Amino acid sequence: MSLTAAYPLPEDALGATDVIEADAAAIRELADRIAGPAEGTEAARLLFEWVRDEIRYDMAPDVEGRADWCATATLERGEGFCQQKAVLLAALLRARDIPAGVVLQDLLDHKIPPAYVALIGSQRLELHGLTCAFLDGRWVRLDPTLPRAFVEKKRYRLAEFDGEGGAVLAATDLDGQPHFEVLEELGTFPDLPDDVVEQVLALEWLHSDEYKRVARRQGPGM
Repeated sequence: MSLTAAYPLPEDALGATDVIEADAAAIRELADRIAGPAEGTEAARLLFEWVRDEIRYDMAPDVEGRADWCATATLERGEGFCQQKAVLLAALLRARDIPAGVVLQDLLDHKIPPAYVALIGSQRLELHGLTCAFLDGRWVRLDPTLPRAFVEKKRYRLAEFDGEGGAVLAATDLDGQPHFEVLEELGTFPDLPDDVVEQVLALEWLHSDEYKRVARRQGPGM
């Protein structure tokens, strides 16, 4: 995987791929229903908020192959982890002719509970995925990972898009305590790289029964 942080050309971030299924009927119909007559930045905001709040966050996804990252699969499940939600948002944006890609980075999550750390090995979240969109002549970052209801319950800061800056996971919670910290930018891509899928599939802890039991018992740990 390239470690460049450069954004793709907007024209290379349009159309469909095998996972960013911008031409799928279900994706196009949903994009039109959510965005309605809105265009550009306002359409992006509506689509971002829908994916953020209506697709549940799943910290322990069952993934067996690249097909599990497909936008239509995430839409059908109604839930997904960060990369899956980012791919779905990119597909919806492209369905409205808004260039969109996938950003990957390593994060430090200061709030991952000890039960998760014991299995993952640290509070480092590798290969965190979010979406980038080309709006008004510039790229902005949109992170739809954490739904509003979950954020409000945990007293976290909501990733909100005001049409100007991006909407990313916040550095602190509502009490001013450390939350998310970007450790490394891994790149911005017009499609989800194959080696990212392979790296996620190779995470032994993600597939362990013990991890899934902890995730189901405690819920999302972010």
